[in-house]
Amino acid sequence: MLESILELHTAVKVLLFAGAFVVTGDFAATLFTIIYQKVIYRNIRSKYDASYAPMCSIIVPCKGIPKNFGNNLRGFLQLDYSNYEVIYVTESGSDSAVPEIRKILSEDKRAKFAVAGLASQCAQKNYNLLAALQEVSNSSEVFVFADSDIKPAKHWLREIVLPLQNSKITVTTGFRWLTSTTGTPGEMCHSYINIFMYTCFCAACYFGGVGLWGGSMAMRRKDFEELGVAGKWSRAAVDDMSLSAIVYKAKRKAMVVPACITVSDDLIETMAGATSWFERQIMYLKAYQKGLWLFTLSLVLTACILLCLLPLAALGALLTNDIKMFWTLGGGVSLFFIAGHTAIALLYPLLGKMPFFPRFLLLQPVLRMTHVIAYLKTWFTKTITWAGIRYQLALNGDVKKLERPQVKEKIPVSEAEGI
Repeated sequence: MLESILELHTAVKVLLFAGAFVVTGDFAATLFTIIYQKVIYRNIRSKYDASYAPMCSIIVPCKGIPKNFGNNLRGFLQLDYSNYEVIYVTESGSDSAVPEIRKILSEDKRAKFAVAGLASQCAQKNYNLLAALQEVSNSSEVFVFADSDIKPAKHWLREIVLPLQNSKITVTTGFRWLTSTTGTPGEMCHSYINIFMYTCFCAACYFGGVGLWGGSMAMRRKDFEELGVAGKWSRAAVDDMSLSAIVYKAKRKAMVVPACITVSDDLIETMAGATSWFERQIMYLKAYQKGLWLFTLSLVLTACILLCLLPLAALGALLTNDIKMFWTLGGGVSLFFIAGHTAIALLYPLLGKMPFFPRFLLLQPVLRMTHVIAYLKTWFTKTITWAGIRYQLALNGDVKKLERPQVKEKIPVSEAEGI
């Protein structure tokens, strides 16, 4: 093996070490997330006062009727926490979500409802959140933001609020764990990207204070006001990544709460849809963490080359009838890269339930390539499409122009989700 490496062309050697760097980084992030979830955070949590229970306002923006919608919304009123209110908010009073929300308002006095109207200078979700904030009780001490496509566990609110008793923690976040029900390539792709993002968020949040998920976030009211979050949201294209940028710039600390990882089977069914969904997530990274986006893009280019080398090297060896040509053209390096990522995927069941896992492993090279495609597409655009609305962004991530569809259209799951 060593002799084969020494005989490789310099360019292939560079790719070998670059690929090893990418695999090592992904492995380290995955292993750290496992340790953080099972050991580090449990140790941190044991030091908190379990009686900490400030008044909370949970804000849930809604659009359309996602899977299990009614149960999801009622889940926010079934929490093991005595001191809170829930504010549902829609863009329009005619949204298809409104009848179900009206039913819930009649069932529980802690539920409120707000209609935001149409955004013109920021993401519609941001506009909805800001409208809902006008309805919070004066006694509210903690703002909690959540998506309507999740049903929180009974302990969710208590757990996501608990670390905020530490004044050094400015914002807490959960995440989502997707479990496939059909095992289609689209669901496998969505699941893979979600796990990859979770491991990146855990590592980035712990070591750099970067990384929040808008589906479950909590922060003290006084910090929200002190950091001017409402002002930033009124111009930004997204809630979570813009808040992450604010927290990072202010040298504050965020914390992932593993107990608030919400299990969901609401997955995107097609690979094209999952790829488009991931492209939007990366566009937010480009808008609010450009340095990190550029660094990650270099790693993705390495992955792209290595994944493409395998069929090219195999074809070269076949045409020349020389097996050495396979190694000369980098086929061995490509195999090493694919094997490395497959080995990393073997760790994923330690993080959560993985239905159709053998199929998931077999699809690893394809899943990784959709990841690459999504990243590369962000190089050529400054526009984000979310829930049918197109946002043109300025260099600082502010919305320059907002274009709504001229006709009513069905919003795909990949764009209707809150993340």
